[in-house]
Amino acid sequence: MFGAAVSHIPSPDDPALFWIGNFSAPWVMLPFLSGRAQRSWLWAAGAGLVADVACVIGFYAAFLTMDPARLGMPSSAGVADRLLTGISNWATFIAPWVVLAMATGLVYGLLGCWWGRSRSLVAAAAVVAPFAAEPWLWRMYRGFLPGPGSLWLGEIAVGLVVVAWLLRERSRPARSRP
Repeated sequence: MFGAAVSHIPSPDDPALFWIGNFSAPWVMLPFLSGRAQRSWLWAAGAGLVADVACVIGFYAAFLTMDPARLGMPSSAGVADRLLTGISNWATFIAPWVVLAMATGLVYGLLGCWWGRSRSLVAAAAVVAPFAAEPWLWRMYRGFLPGPGSLWLGEIAVGLVVVAWLLRERSRPARSRP
């Protein structure tokens, strides 16, 4: 649902607002929370992976098409051919993001489980880091922040909320090992 929701952020007159849906920090928070909810390392890794891959699929679902014109096919192409071509093109298009989501989901699912078991500061820092680091990394990469600075300040503010939540959670007892 997250992926589908952020993919529907309307394209404003200022295309830089497109960056709201591409902030990377929320994409690591979801597998972290999914992993945190699990009792075993294996289930945490799987839950994180599924959470992030589902987000990517939801984000790119609108690009899935059977329109023969968009697929470069004649209008007389059969439904099965259009379906297979559409799914194949779509899968190829999103494949790099699915691979990244699989890796990120596994790592952050495990970090979430670690957090749930131990309240590790390393796990907390790993989930908060993207909220603070992403604006600076984009500035270093491009030489400027894509999009209005206020959007990036908003991401940092959300990161501070996550820090507050983690600090509050840290005062609660960690989940015991099964």
